[in-house]
Parts: sequence; C-alpha cells; structure tokens
Amino acid sequence: MSRLKQLSKDSIIYGLGGVLGKGVSFFLLPLYTRIFTTGDFGNIEMMSVIMSFISAILSIGLDSAQSFYFFEQRAKGKVAQAEMISSILQWRLFWGSIIVLIAGGLSPLLNAWFFGGKLTWIYFAISFSSAFFGMIMNQSLEIFRLQYKAWTFIIITITNTLLAACLILFFVICLKLGILGYFLGSAIAALVVAFFGWWLAKSFINFSVIHYSWWPRLIKFGLPLLPAELGFFVMNTSDRWFVRHYMGEESLGIFSIAAKFTMLMAFAIDMFRKAWWPLAMDAMHSEDGPETFRMIARLYMGVGAAAVVYLTFLSPWLVKVLTTSSFYSASSIIGIMAWQSLFYGFYLIGSAGIWKAEKTYITSILMCVTGALNLLLNYLWVPLYGAIGAAMANSVAYFIWIIVSMMISERFWRVGFNIPLLIGQIGIGVVGVALLYNLSSYTSLTVIIVHIIVLVLVISSVNRSTKKMLFEKMKSYRKRIK
Repeated sequence: MSRLKQLSKDSIIYGLGGVLGKGVSFFLLPLYTRIFTTGDFGNIEMMSVIMSFISAILSIGLDSAQSFYFFEQRAKGKVAQAEMISSILQWRLFWGSIIVLIAGGLSPLLNAWFFGGKLTWIYFAISFSSAFFGMIMNQSLEIFRLQYKAWTFIIITITNTLLAACLILFFVICLKLGILGYFLGSAIAALVVAFFGWWLAKSFINFSVIHYSWWPRLIKFGLPLLPAELGFFVMNTSDRWFVRHYMGEESLGIFSIAAKFTMLMAFAIDMFRKAWWPLAMDAMHSEDGPETFRMIARLYMGVGAAAVVYLTFLSPWLVKVLTTSSFYSASSIIGIMAWQSLFYGFYLIGSAGIWKAEKTYITSILMCVTGALNLLLNYLWVPLYGAIGAAMANSVAYFIWIIVSMMISERFWRVGFNIPLLIGQIGIGVVGVALLYNLSSYTSLTVIIVHIIVLVLVISSVNRSTKKMLFEKMKSYRKRIK
C-alpha cells in the first residue's frame, strides 16, 4: 500500500475515532456550561495548565524515543522491541512516582499563587495522579499506533473518553463534587484504561528484569527534547497565564471555552499526526521521502487553512447553540486560535531533516526561543487587545516556529518545500478570517466569499499533475454519461 493510501486509510480511522472520542467532550459543552460558571472554567483551565507542566516533566521526551527506536529495533524482532518498551515503562513508573510526590509537596505554594488559597491538597493530588495515569495509558496507546493498529488505538481512546465523561457527570451532578469531580473522573478513567491498554499490549511487556541498560540511550535521545517540551508548554499555555493575570479567572473561563471550540480543528490535526508520524519515520529512510513530504506539506496547509476559514465562519452559530449567553464572546477569538493548531500539526512535516539527522537538541533550542517570543508577544498584546491579543500572540509565535524549523531542516535533509506556496496558502486563509471578522456573519455575500476562499485553498493543495488527472477523469465520466 502506498504511503498516501496508508495515510488516507489511517486518517479516516483516526478521524472517525476523533469524532466519536472528542465529539463526546465537545457535545457535553451545553451541559458543562450550565453546571460550571465562567470562574469554575477558569480554575479548571488553570489546573489543566499546571498538569500540562507536570506531564512534560514526566515525559522527558520518551514518547519520541519510543517511536524512533520501535522502528530501529524492528529488524531485531519483537523481543528487542519489547525490551525497549518495557524499559520505558519501568522508568516511567519510577520517575513518575517521584515527580508526583514532589509536585504534591509543592501544592500549598501552587494553591496560594494561582488559586488564592481556594483549593485543598486533594485537588492537586488527584490532578497530578491523573497526569501520571494518563502518561502510562498513552504509552500503551502509542504501541498500537506504531503497529498501524488504528482501530485498537481508537477503541481504547474512545473508552477512556466515554468512561471519563460518565464518571465526571456522576461525581459532579450526583455527588455534587464540583470541579473536584471533574478531575477525579478523569483520573479514575485514565487509571482503568491504562490497565486495559497494557493488557492488550502485554506481548510488549517484559518485566523479568529491570532493563536499565536501555535507560542511558533512551534518556540521551529524549532528554534534549525536555526543553522543547517545556518550551511547548510555554507556547501552549502562556496566553492563559496572561489572560488570568490581566483579565481575571472569568475571562480565562471564556477563553478556555473558545479553546474547546478549536477542538474541532485540533481533533482533525491530531488525527493527521497519529496517521502521519509512522509513515513519516518510514519515508525518512526511503528514496521517495522528499517527494512524499512535499506532497503532504502542500495538501496539509491548503486543506488546513480552508478548515480555519470555515471554522471562523461557523463559530458564532456554534457558540450560541452549544453554550449560554455568559460565553457568547468566545466566538470572537476562535478563528484566531485555530491557526495555532494548524501550525502545530505542520511541525511534523516541516522539521523532517532535524529528526532524520537526530539533531533533537535543535528542536529544544527552537522551542525555547519561540517560547520566549510567545511570552513577549503576550506581554505586549494582552494588555492592549485582551483575549484577542493572546490568541494572536500564540498563532504568530507558532507561525514563526514552523518557518524557522523548516529552513533549518532543509539544511540537514533537502526536501525542497515550496515555501512561497505554503506562505501564500496561509496568507489567503488569514485574509479570509480577517474578512469574516469585518462582515456580517450569515449574509449571502459572506457565504459566497467564504466558499470562494475555501475553493481556492483546496485547489492550491493539489499539484498540477494531480489536477490534470482529475480533469481527465471528469471528462471521461461526462463522456460515459452522454
């Protein structure tokens, strides 16, 4: 099966799973926005930010190490792969327990700094445990993705989402636990599904000995990625810090709801990333690799920019249908925030040379520098433009990140990306989003403009030979009809 066909097949499966999995969380918004206040959402978002930091420390780049060495060890057989995977799991159980205990000891300080002393230690204990269980669960999930077992991956993911949703509703509605119930439901679901995932992946578990001989090699590969993960944490969360500081927890709650709507974009990107990464690893070691990366880059950016424009067009209607009046202002920033997800997904395409050359330290440097830029932009724009400034700061920082990454990547492995075309696709998309913010949402003119922009972007995503082939097929089809 060709890589494009494999990517299309796996993307459809991951897409279906993404719709079912993340769709559950998305369509629970009408319920959540009636249970939780804007202030509650602000506190949930702030705790989620802290959990993201804990998760980065817990991971220390071993997700990427597992992906890389899984294919490297493939020639040596499943036994060798199992030793490598088991060594990561053993390290995570040891390292994760230490980090959770340390973070729990710091909870009084975190409570005073970020929550005004409103929460008790149990909130932090449950939240940090949830991050730990999620890390263990995700490692088992990655095994199925690397084996191209997309359906198994999706079934486990959906199981976790549905179980978490049921437990959250039970704890919040029936037991009246408030936001504590939100994190407790997530933690229990992650723990249960982690056991289930590893039971299915038990052929890759070898705990007969502690495989510490693998640890130096894995940590050497993954540790340089830790600054990158921390930089990514800054890029992905700094807007929340500044919005809360300058505008309060209620505004952060509205901002977090806008982020929930970008899940429509994020789940599509996540679907692509999960399907693309194993294929990308394979393409890096093949003669047709550069051609594959060029084709995917053009297709991804054209279709992705079209999706951002369409999401911006639909966002006022979606917010009104799925939330209450307290959250309606979130629609003004959804389109701007969506670019962040698009650029994030493109990194796995644009940084191919960095990964192929195993120059992972460059990823860390780039991420840290871009994280600093992100902080600066938020510092400058949030006081002036509020939540819109925060959304702009993140999207601009991500854009600069992928452009610089692509230019550096080309020096290690020449792919030949058509950078002017890619920037042109982004530019058309940005113009489309800007027009929608200045036009009435659902007039006939707006509908026509949106669909023209989307059509142009989709056409730009296909190269000339593919267009010619499609045109010839259409001519042939018309002749058969006549």
